[in-house]
Amino acid sequence: MAGAGLLSGRMLQAQSSVELRYLFYGESDGRTQVQNPNLLLHQDLGAALGQFDLMLSHDTVSGASPTGGYPTLAVTTTTSASGNRSTSASGQIPMVLYSDQRNGQSLGYSRRIGAHLPRIDLSHSVEKDYIARGFGLSDAWTMAGGRGTLHYGLSWDNDTVAPVTSLLRFPKRSRGFALGWTWILGEDDLVDVSLSRTKLEGDLNEPYLIVPVGTGTVPERRPGTRTRDALLVKQGHYFDDWDGALKTTYRFYTDDWGLRAHTLEFDYDQHLDDGWILSPELRFYTQNAASFYGAYFTTPQKFLSADYRLSAFHSIQVGCALSTELMEGLTLRLGGTYQIQQGSHPLTPMAVAPTAGSLPVFSGPGTSAADVNATTFSVGLKWQY
Repeated sequence: MAGAGLLSGRMLQAQSSVELRYLFYGESDGRTQVQNPNLLLHQDLGAALGQFDLMLSHDTVSGASPTGGYPTLAVTTTTSASGNRSTSASGQIPMVLYSDQRNGQSLGYSRRIGAHLPRIDLSHSVEKDYIARGFGLSDAWTMAGGRGTLHYGLSWDNDTVAPVTSLLRFPKRSRGFALGWTWILGEDDLVDVSLSRTKLEGDLNEPYLIVPVGTGTVPERRPGTRTRDALLVKQGHYFDDWDGALKTTYRFYTDDWGLRAHTLEFDYDQHLDDGWILSPELRFYTQNAASFYGAYFTTPQKFLSADYRLSAFHSIQVGCALSTELMEGLTLRLGGTYQIQQGSHPLTPMAVAPTAGSLPVFSGPGTSAADVNATTFSVGLKWQY
């Protein structure tokens, strides 16, 4: 999204830069925590040679994650599909402890050719049970005297799912394309509209999740294909009187698993005295449930999942960042967010577990695996040269 400089008509010259970032993400009640340091390099080689981008990242993930098991009023010990065991308190969502590390690399290269800015991207990441490989081609075509830009791209991903509980390896592929249009409405206003479609196929299951069915549990089963569509609308306005820029983003998402989601986000950049920039943000999100989601099934189904990420929930996130130029070319940015997420259909715990020929008895206050609060903290140091 364009910043205040572009919105006010001031075009920034290309610069090389190197940036160090660190992100901490933590969920409430001892759930998932992520630490993510990364290095970003943008090197401008001049008009004749173009420019390239390099990113190196490392993720350390740990904590507890919902297994898909149903909450009960008894203290229970749960075994996940990965073989890990954990104990859940009365009425609480069953969790399992886990930890993992991920190393990722991405490389991009672009060079302006007339009114076009073609780009190629390569990415690769490895964790103990997943290998991701990505390739992308895109172009930005400037027209209408520089006021409009048509941007479009294709992506290919060939991943490998390697569950720690099996020696088998399963392929997962995705193919996507995106098409969008950016238009400068005036000296202080800009709008961008884009559409995208991604087709996934292969092993789309979460290998460690279980689903309560009848008197026991089974591994989840998802369809082997998924088509995802998204509409993204961005609008930016620069307030010349107080040197600030408001960016509004709306995203509509739908797929053939029955999910529908809406995201509305507001970001504001306010230039303060002595080169400081204050950037508050506000984000709203809501989605319905996938067609085959269920917290409990009385009988087996062709497709079934108890993954809370496929359930209906909504969230609100607030945040703020502060950045300043410590010295010429060296910028420091500090930021943080807080998110409150709630499931739309709380689950009443089982008071009596089902037995052969009987149904479970439910009792007590409702709870949901989607009920979680999350905090992020980030720090970045960028040197432009």
